[in-house]
Formats: sequence, C-alpha cells, structure tokens
Amino acid sequence: MNAIPGDETAGQFQKSGLVAKILKIIIAVGTIPLILAMVLAYLQGNESLRGVIGSSFKALAFSSAIQVDRHLDEAVNRITQLAQHPTLNLAVRERNLSHQAQKPSTDLEERLAKEWDEGGPVQKEILSNAGSRMLNAFLKRTHQSSPSIKSVFITDQQGQLVASSNTHPPYSNRSRKSWISIVKNRSASVISGDLEFDPKLDLHIIEIALPLLDRAGTIQGALHHVFDAKALYSPSIKEIRFGDTGHVMLINSEGVVITCPILPTGHRLGDLALVQAVTGPAPAWVETQGNGHGNPEFSIIGSAPLSKVNARTELSNGKPLYTFAWQSSEELFAPTETLFLWIASAGLVSIFMIGALGTVAARRMVKPIQLLQQAAGAIGRGEQVEPLKIDTGDEIETLAQEINTMNGLLQKTFSGLEQQVEEKSQEVDYLREYTDCILMSVPETIVIFDEQLKIEYGNSAFETLCGQTVKQFTGKTLETLPAEASEKWQQVQKELAQFSKGKQGETNSGLSSSSGTYRAKDPLAPGKQSDEEHPLNIQIRDNTFVYAFFDVAIESRKGKRIGLIMKDITEEKKLLDQLTLADKLSGLGTLAAGIAHEMNNPLYTIMGFTEAIKDETDPATIQKYADKVLSRSRQMAAIILNLTGYSRSNGSDAPQPVDVNEQLKAATEMALLASYSSDIKLEQSLGKLSPIMAKPEEIQQVFHNIIRNSVQAMQGKGEITVSSTLEEQQVVVQIQDNGPGIPKEFALKIFDPFFTTKAQGEGTGLGLNLVHRIVKKYGGEISMESNVGQGARFIISFPCQSEVSQQVPESAT
Repeated sequence: MNAIPGDETAGQFQKSGLVAKILKIIIAVGTIPLILAMVLAYLQGNESLRGVIGSSFKALAFSSAIQVDRHLDEAVNRITQLAQHPTLNLAVRERNLSHQAQKPSTDLEERLAKEWDEGGPVQKEILSNAGSRMLNAFLKRTHQSSPSIKSVFITDQQGQLVASSNTHPPYSNRSRKSWISIVKNRSASVISGDLEFDPKLDLHIIEIALPLLDRAGTIQGALHHVFDAKALYSPSIKEIRFGDTGHVMLINSEGVVITCPILPTGHRLGDLALVQAVTGPAPAWVETQGNGHGNPEFSIIGSAPLSKVNARTELSNGKPLYTFAWQSSEELFAPTETLFLWIASAGLVSIFMIGALGTVAARRMVKPIQLLQQAAGAIGRGEQVEPLKIDTGDEIETLAQEINTMNGLLQKTFSGLEQQVEEKSQEVDYLREYTDCILMSVPETIVIFDEQLKIEYGNSAFETLCGQTVKQFTGKTLETLPAEASEKWQQVQKELAQFSKGKQGETNSGLSSSSGTYRAKDPLAPGKQSDEEHPLNIQIRDNTFVYAFFDVAIESRKGKRIGLIMKDITEEKKLLDQLTLADKLSGLGTLAAGIAHEMNNPLYTIMGFTEAIKDETDPATIQKYADKVLSRSRQMAAIILNLTGYSRSNGSDAPQPVDVNEQLKAATEMALLASYSSDIKLEQSLGKLSPIMAKPEEIQQVFHNIIRNSVQAMQGKGEITVSSTLEEQQVVVQIQDNGPGIPKEFALKIFDPFFTTKAQGEGTGLGLNLVHRIVKKYGGEISMESNVGQGARFIISFPCQSEVSQQVPESAT
C-alpha cells in the first residue's frame, strides 16, 4: 500500500472536501467523452479539425518550450549564485597560483589523475577540501528542488579538478566541451545539448557550466553541474498529458529523445524527414506520415525550439532542443458522427444521473475514509484509540485492520519507551560525569574553545594556572585572563586564531614537510620537541610551557570546537641544560690532559734555553736563545687561548660577527691536540667567507664536537678533510673522515639526546644533540652522509651576516 497517495488524499480532504472532489471526478469522467464526441461530430470536416489541432499542438509545444526555458533559467540562476561564492573562487584561485609556481608536467598530471581514479591521496584531499564541502552543502540544500543533479565540480585554468561533490568527474577536463567553451572561448554560460550516456551513473546526462570569476572579471575556472537529462527536464514535460496518448516530449536536432512519457531517453527517431520537419527555427505544426513512436500513421505534430536554452548550447557547439507535441491519430479522428444525435439527446440526462449517483457513491466511499483519517490523527497525537469497525469488504476494510494492528503495536512500544529513555539519560549523565573526572585528573592543562574562540571548558590544572574558577573564565577569551601574564595569553590567542583558520598547523610540527629537516626529540616528552625547538612555548611566571592545539569532533553538536593542551617542561628543561653542561665539562677533562701533554715539549724547551742564557756571555747567542723562548711561549699562549674560548659559558656574550674559518681552525687544533695522536692526517681547504652572527665559542664547540667524534671513530689513525665555501649567501662547512662510518639504522638517531654507540662511561650522547641545537639556534642546517666502511661527512650551513664577503686568506694542508 502506497503511503504517499494516502497522505495527499487526507490533505486534499481537509482543503476542499473529498466528497466534492470525487463527485467532480465522476462527473468529469462521465461527461468528457460525451462532449468530445459532440465536438467531433459538429466539426464534420477533417481539414478544419486538423487546423485546430495543429494550432493547439503548436501552442502547446511553444508554451512547453517557454516552461522548459523558465525551468532551465531557474537552474542557471541557482548555479550562478553558487559560482559567486567566495569559497569556490578562493579554491580555484589558489590552485591557479600553484600552477604558476611550478612548471607544467604531463607526468605529474597523469600520476594525479591515476591517484584520483584509484582513490588515492589526491582523491581524499579534493573530496575533503573547503570547496568540496561547499558543493556538498549546496546539493543538500537543493536536493528536494533539484534532485536531478548527479555531480557538481569545479575546474581550474588547466582543466584540472579542484573540488567535487563525488568521484564522478575525471581529474583532467581539458577536452571537455563545456570547459573549452568557458575557459578558452570565455562564454558566459553553457548548456550542453549533446545527450551523453554516462556508464558510471548508468544514465544519460546533460551538463550546465558557468565561469568562476575573480573581482577583476577574469575567468579563473569553471563550475560544472551534471544532470540526469530525463530528471532535469521531466518536471516541465511529464505532467503535460492529454487524452490517452497525447503528450509532449523533448528531442534534439538529431531526433534523440531527451525525455518522453513513452519513449526511453536516448532513443533516436528513425524517420529523418519527420525530424527535419519538427526541428525548424520557429514554432510550427506539421502533418507527417509517421508519429515518431514507431507507427507510420498520419499524424499532426506541434513543435517549438527552446530559444533560451539553444542560445547557450550553441556556445559549446551543442545540438538545439525542441518540444514535440503529439497525440495518436486514432484518438484524434475517432468516428463519432453517427453517435452525435444520440449523445446530444442523452447527454443532459446522463449528466444528471451521474451527478446524483456520484453524490451517493461519494458519500458512502468517504465515510469510512473519514473514520480512518480521524483515527490516524488521534494515533499521531499519541491518544488512546478504540479499534475501528469498518465493514466495507474492500481495501478500506483491510486498511482499517492494518491501522488497528499498528495502533496495538505502538501502544506496546510506548509502554516501555519511557523506562528506556530514563535508563539512557542516567547512562549519559554517568558518562559525562566520568569524562569530567578524567579531564580534571589529568596533570596537563586542557582547555576547550567554542566557535567564537571563547573558553567553553577548562580542567583543574587550567584553574590553578590562570587563578580563576570555571565560572569566572567560561565564555571569555584568553586575552581577558589575569594581567600578570596577559602578553603570553595574547600570544596563545593569536596562535589559536591562526589554527582555527587552518594556518597554524605549519608551525606545529617537528618535521618540516617541505625541507625534510630533522628535529631532535625530547626523551622526557616522546614525540615532542624541547622548548627551544618547539615553536609554541610560553613563559608564565617561573614555569615554561609547551602547548598544541587540536580539533575536537562532537557529532551531536553543531559548530567547530578546538582544544588546547599545555605541558610544564620547566624541570625537563633544567635537567637537559645540566646534562649538556656535564657533557661539555667531561670533554674539558680530556682536552686538559691533551693540552698538558702538548705543553710539555715547549715548556722543556723554554727551561733548556733559559739555563743556556744564564751561562752564555755572547749577546748574539743570548738574543737567539731569547727568540726561541719567546716563540715557545707564544705557542703555549695560543693553546691556553683556545682552551679559554672553548670553556666560556654559553650565555655570557651576545651574538656578534664570527669568522667561521678562525673558529674552525681553533676547533681542529684543539680536537687533534686532545687525541694524543700524531697519526691523523688533516686536509684543510678554507675559502673566502662572510661573517655570521653567533657566539664564537658556540660555533667553535659545534666544529670541535664533530671533529672529536671523527677522531674517536678512527681510533687516532686516519684522515680528516675540512673545507669551507660561500654558496648563495650561505656559509657551508664540510667535515669528512675515513673512519668506519655510521650504519643506516643509526643515521636518524645521531642527533637525539643521550643516543650513543660508545661503551658505558665513554660518552653521554649529548655531543651531536648540542651541535644540532646550536646550528638550529642560529638559523642553520646540518645533515650527515655516510656509507659503512667509507667514513662519514657532516655538512653545516649558516646564513651570512651580509652580502659583503670578509676577506679571509685561503689555507692549505
């Protein structure tokens, strides 16, 4: 039993009365054949009848064409409004800018097209972007008024897909007629007149396309709507029926059926002469041998072009569309002349009898229906309804029994529903309280913001941090928190605003997707960076916090929610600084022993020459010995000066112009001095460099730690090559050894704190981590290349202080 007609009948009964409507139908059904027979008998001439019918069909076709044009205009207007939406224009403009930033690549486009067809990352990215969400929202709003829309998508100036409501369109659309007409030929709007069968949708489609314009009126791309051809035009055509066979259908200039109550969409009319006769430039009616429905009978057909629609189809070289009004000749020219007198004499009597009998029948039919309607209304209002007793012996009696059964089932269902609702409510309350307890127990600070970026929730850690209760900070922004840390909270509020706009994610990552630069991880907070490397950290009172934002998905609520989590890393920061200092001091012990060893030789020499001077009387010889003493003293002074620069505190001086070659030489000398070995061959190639802004002792420590690791890896025997160059305003230093190299499984861990391959007590694992932190601190980059058994090479780069190169003499081995 179809529920929709029943609902419509109930509504009509309340509006105009079901008795009157049934009576009208009975009278109409009884009198129309009589009137038609009298008219046919009165005309008595087929020629006059043909003229009247032809003119009627012509007018019908013309009015149908106007109706279809109006229907298509409304669709185009809706699409035009969508094409002006800033979200779509922004999406296609950003895609066009990305094309300008990179060279066109056929291989790249083919790869992206393949990913789209196979459901790869490109498909997920396109279907989830803002433009696609906007298109889907448009489809939801217009689904009831325009259910014929099967796909909506936008393309850029390269014909590539930017956003889509589904996976129907291809990724590349440069060969698409609608795209060529809009982007290449700069048409205002296009309606394709070519009927195409889409195997994906398993139906015939027609496309409407409009340009996407920027503020200057420049075409940025195209907005495409793919329609089910039959569903698009049927609302304007399917209701135009007359008689048993009379109807209006829509065809194109090749005789392909767009929509017809009888013929299927896509059917091609076989009579070319008929197609030519009904596809003229103006509304007309013709007499033909053949009706276009497979019957060669004589027919009268009215036709009219869709003027507005055809004007748009011409822009894409599409085929014009025409309305086609037709009725069976057998029905048109039925022989009724012999019945004219009988019908005329019996017509009035029949009408009165039909009216009288119809009134009685209508009232008998409506009475049980009224009872059903009253019972259904009471059930709908939740009232107690007694079982219906209707004995009509037909479908109405069956319907009454079904309503009785439904009423009984509803009563049983409602009886236990209240208890279930109460139980579910208690369960929801328990879960809410349980969740609140968990969040309040978490030691990290957690805050939830609403769509206006105002505080909606904060746990107990946040209450302690800001010094306010939940009632005090709920509904406020971070900027309104206590004044003692207002600047810090303003910083967090700005980051929150950027995150809500989708811009902050680029800074909330430890690994840059564009450069692939590695960032060392803090072992005390797995997966996060330390406070110096973390882009989001603030100092509130004496504590340092790192923080991150995250999206909160709440399906039962509308609107977007954003979460903030803050972690206190004050103790971890202090511990890491202490361990870094300990590593540096442990290196000083080894270095001091090497310096003592190195200083013994010049000290013994000074002592020997001093004793010789005491016993010498020749002034020339005394002068010679004194020069020797002075030379050895300067050598010892240089060693002590290098040691002083290495041991200086990291925070004692401000950044200053630094000669990288000078620090590289000093670090090399100290590292080799501390090795106790003379079996290390050093190759130096130092170019002319510009100074960098840094602390000299920290730059020296970077080079010293790397060279010291190379010396230790080679176990005091081998070759170290040191070079420096100036490349595109970057000072680049390369340090290479021919030691055993670094295995691939350790390559990504060497900059992590506490990672070491040395035996216990031989290293802290902080040397290269400290190098990485210092290089990053001054905006530099560091990378490592190694093959096992062939040594390792470290490449360090720093930005120059200025474009003026500092003249530094080149050095050789």
